[in-house]
Amino acid sequence: MTTVESPRPIKLVDRWPTALAVVGLAGAISVIVLLDREVELFGPVVVMMAGIYMMAYAVGRPRAAWVALAALSAVVSVLHALRQAGVLPVEPAVGMSIVVVLLWLWAVARRRFTDGGVFWLQTAGMVGFGAVTLVCAALAPRWGVVLAGTGFLAHAAWDAYHFRIDKVVDRPYAEFCGVVDLVVGPALIVAAFA
Repeated sequence: MTTVESPRPIKLVDRWPTALAVVGLAGAISVIVLLDREVELFGPVVVMMAGIYMMAYAVGRPRAAWVALAALSAVVSVLHALRQAGVLPVEPAVGMSIVVVLLWLWAVARRRFTDGGVFWLQTAGMVGFGAVTLVCAALAPRWGVVLAGTGFLAHAAWDAYHFRIDKVVDRPYAEFCGVVDLVVGPALIVAAFA
């Protein structure tokens, strides 16, 4: 007689990435509601999200996505502060796109391109999300916000794919980011027309 083990029931503590995302969402939604700078603040985040994946990929450790989130959030915040102070000669969207290209060059220098398909998928993500960010900065604010919201929704699909394949970033990060993207994307689109 063989015994079949039933899967372990999912406990609330297993959903900590979703709980963490809800905390982050409180801040993001507050910014959307209280400030009228959605395209300026959220446009660069679209490419930053691709940069988090690229940085974790370059390091070669999926859990590095959490460190990349902290590091690149700090970078985009500094870019905004420098722009507000009149020190940064370019938009934060352009600055963040340059940072992500530097991360790609770092991945190349680490010879990550030998991974073939995974490298090219991350490169395509970087280019696609980078293009969304740059176009957001170039459009009229309302349409830039709509495009940023669409970029967040597209990144939610990116997160879901990476959650399923369990590569590049760890599953908890993909879950966290996916939840954030699924709420912030529509919130930005609604804010554009409110």
